[in-house]
Amino acid sequence: MKIIFFIVVQFCMFCASCGAFAADIREVISVGPNWETFTNRDGSGLYHEILREVFKLHGVTVRHEYVPSDRGDELVREGVADMMICDDRAAESLVLARYPMYVSDYFVFFKKSRIGRWKGPESLKNKEIVCQKGYYHDWDFPVPVRLRSMPSGANALNMIIMDRSDFYVDDLTFIEISIKEAGKIYDPEKYDIRKAGNRSYHPLFMTSERGLAVMQMFNDGILQLHQEDQLRPIYEKWGYQYPDFDNF
Repeated sequence: MKIIFFIVVQFCMFCASCGAFAADIREVISVGPNWETFTNRDGSGLYHEILREVFKLHGVTVRHEYVPSDRGDELVREGVADMMICDDRAAESLVLARYPMYVSDYFVFFKKSRIGRWKGPESLKNKEIVCQKGYYHDWDFPVPVRLRSMPSGANALNMIIMDRSDFYVDDLTFIEISIKEAGKIYDPEKYDIRKAGNRSYHPLFMTSERGLAVMQMFNDGILQLHQEDQLRPIYEKWGYQYPDFDNF
């Protein structure tokens, strides 16, 4: 009983500390790439709009800096930025928020003449999969694969078109954007797109006092907006799946 009481007391002290620290925060800095429909440079997009609504509840403004994902992780780790948006797993020394900002299936794009009939995960086994740098890892696949990073989705797509690799993996939205950026037209007679998995994407925070305070503000804000049904219109506006926040 004493141990349980001690844990409860410590938890309450932690929450009080975060709350007190949060009271002094007037601006938070988010970092991450310029993703079309997520973090548009004009300030629109799913992530931008969610964060504005979340932190507006706390009287806090959000400033976003556009950097590659890996650099974003470093800036949070160094305390220069407050959060990196978004990833499915925490980078070293960082922690994921409880609630995601995006949940989605991810797909593989491939040339039929190279792969043959789709057999599910078995078709991926021991094959080379190209992806945007830092976006996918070994743990995202149920079978052994060889991952090869590319500087952009369009570059990854072209590797498949030029018959230099087996699969290009990405969210369906990003595959469609890559096709557009590469100046191609999708030909279902030559190519196929199949579901490879599902995952959720969460902001990453530092484990410092400020980092944990900002993360608590984010978690509290998401929960409040979800319970008030204020988030769903944002997801519907951008055409994305609404996360099942009650199960996170």
